[in-house]
Amino acid sequence: MGKRLTFFTHESIEEPTGLGRSLPIAKELVKRGHQVNILALHPDFPSVNETHLLIDGVHVYYVGQKHVRKVGDQKFYFRGFKLLSVVIASTWSMLVKGLALKADTLYCFKPQPINGFAALMTKFLKRKPLLLDCDDYESGLNRLTNFQRHIFVLFEDNLPKFCEKVTYHSQFLKDRYLALGYPENKFIRIPNGMEADRFAHVDEQKVNSLRQDLGLKDKKVILYFGAISLKSGHAIDILLKAFALAKQQLPEATLLIVGGGEDIDTLKGSISPEAKEAVRFIGRVPPGEIPAYLALADVSVDPIKDEIVNYGRFPLKIVESLGMGVPVITSDIGDRKLILEEGRAGLLVKAGNVQDLADGFIRILKDDAKRELLSSQAKAISQKYHWSLLTDKLVRTVLN
Repeated sequence: MGKRLTFFTHESIEEPTGLGRSLPIAKELVKRGHQVNILALHPDFPSVNETHLLIDGVHVYYVGQKHVRKVGDQKFYFRGFKLLSVVIASTWSMLVKGLALKADTLYCFKPQPINGFAALMTKFLKRKPLLLDCDDYESGLNRLTNFQRHIFVLFEDNLPKFCEKVTYHSQFLKDRYLALGYPENKFIRIPNGMEADRFAHVDEQKVNSLRQDLGLKDKKVILYFGAISLKSGHAIDILLKAFALAKQQLPEATLLIVGGGEDIDTLKGSISPEAKEAVRFIGRVPPGEIPAYLALADVSVDPIKDEIVNYGRFPLKIVESLGMGVPVITSDIGDRKLILEEGRAGLLVKAGNVQDLADGFIRILKDDAKRELLSSQAKAISQKYHWSLLTDKLVRTVLN
């Protein structure tokens, strides 16, 4: 008989952790006969018309506002009393819903204050086992104030004490917990994965329409997709400088930047005049369109700086790029070298180095044979990251 699970997550199902991790896991569990409810926060809760969704058998409940607000391509941070009121209201709503639902097992995605506290209280009040999933170094984020960092550290360092098992995706996260004295047998590695079906059937009509609308015929396309935030370890400023350098030898190159964030206007204004016409800021797009943008790309880029927050990540953008056969340029920070299998599926360049990133673009876009080999190897590597396989491991090691 299948288990009843309640997921507690701080993101919507259209944000990275929701779309790329908690929802795919929930879908796969439903296929195996389990029942899954997801309690989620929304980045723009006042705009939500339906707070209860049924997606491939998974019940999703939006219970409150996330601790940051996203409207269009912009991202806004709550401060002071407003932040406190959002945190209290959303925590209470998530706790009330968690207590109301029947569950055999509770699963908290990210050890953050709102969902972490709600999951913990539900565990104690309902006396149910609690699992924890870690997919970031939460307290290492540069956007936190000192007080917020203290709260994040409190949850991140201590929540595993009350959990039966902790799933994680990067070696850095496990090593950090082991250094805090946690036993190794508490941790199960579940890397980020991809939904094979979502990327196997790309809308060719949509791809052709985008190619025409963006003027990409006969162009070599470099794609970045993700957060447009300089305080989150994403080196988009370095990406723009490197592209301007590479453009001198790659006149046919175009850079697509897909995503939104608080630094989008600043970055738009920083593009060099020589490269301005070849850079397209697309803004946020519906999650279902990401495969179409990947289908346009000759290479995907994960530009990063050598900052501690990047050691804790197992970038979803890399896994999804591999699944579409798109080679990736990134740096040997954290598990990225492992994901690319020593460069079999892309290039590793020096983190934060403009010239090295530019040289990477030139190397991969000027050599069609190398790019085709990397593409073929990327598709092969991606097979091990299908969520169907990863969820089988989760069921065997955690839910049995």
